[in-house]
Amino acid sequence: MWAYDYDIATGAASNRRTFVRVDTSRGGAADGSTVDAEGFLWNALVYDGRLVRYAPHGSVDRIIDMPIKKITSVMFGGPKLDILYVTSMAKPPLPRFPGDGVLRGSLFAITGLGIKGVAEPRFAG
Repeated sequence: MWAYDYDIATGAASNRRTFVRVDTSRGGAADGSTVDAEGFLWNALVYDGRLVRYAPHGSVDRIIDMPIKKITSVMFGGPKLDILYVTSMAKPPLPRFPGDGVLRGSLFAITGLGIKGVAEPRFAG
């Protein structure tokens, strides 16, 4: 995953650099991500079944094993933004990856993390 400097006034991204090198040794790949209120990045490792929380400088802070392999995205929600929602794939896109059984296509809610997300701006049109 890469990091960039971002100019909020112009929308220009510059200074591309490596933020983290994702561990793909278990067959996974980086998919959907979100940032929490502490500035840590959460990433869903699709085909690996793990959520990884990265510190702002790129080290692995926490790993959460999920009950299925094909998790696709992650986002904080709930009234206090303290529930971590995780989506998963309903159908396998590649035959080499096994199905996730009855839990495929599920939406998971993880509570009790002691971490909150940040409010996302609404799309204006």
